[in-house]
Amino acid sequence: MRPMGTEEKKQLRTEARAFREGLDTSYRTQADTAIAARVAASDAFVEAPLVFAYCSVGSEVDTHALIEEALRQGKTVALPRAVPGTRTMAWHTIGSLADTAPGFAGIPEPANDAATRINADDADAHALALVPGLIFDIHGFRLGYGGGFYDTFLATFPGRSLGLIRERQLIDDLGKYGAREPFDRPVGLVASEGKLLTVP
Repeated sequence: MRPMGTEEKKQLRTEARAFREGLDTSYRTQADTAIAARVAASDAFVEAPLVFAYCSVGSEVDTHALIEEALRQGKTVALPRAVPGTRTMAWHTIGSLADTAPGFAGIPEPANDAATRINADDADAHALALVPGLIFDIHGFRLGYGGGFYDTFLATFPGRSLGLIRERQLIDDLGKYGAREPFDRPVGLVASEGKLLTVP
């Protein structure tokens, strides 16, 4: 299948977002609770001294419980700030979710404080990055939001990466829809309410 054009991919994102927002609230809540429990019990999370997370908004898989659990366990937690005019993110450590305020696209971000800034490229192999997406496939590829931030991040991140997705948004292969591009970077693990997939 030929690769999707820009407008086609934009339309797919619109449809995927509408599908996610149309999921029953009780299903989303139950699925998100199960996803958080599955991730927290995983070797990738247990062994991670440093967690690169994101603050979920709207109908995204809820990450607040995982962030709070990581902090409770004494792990270092970093959240991203989008760097204007680029496809990159600056990471800052937080002490609690109260250390955030609405930033790029209304997403909660940490303060732009040089004292809390860390370089993700310097993380060790046991660091864990939680990765969002509108759709994931079983090969670890994702349909993101179109900014390219996580593809840029994953290209040089030395740790483990874990995509969070509900079963109803997990498909077999994005490539079948022409929705994969050469610069797309897969995650190494995908967690849903029903399974934790290790990408070959």
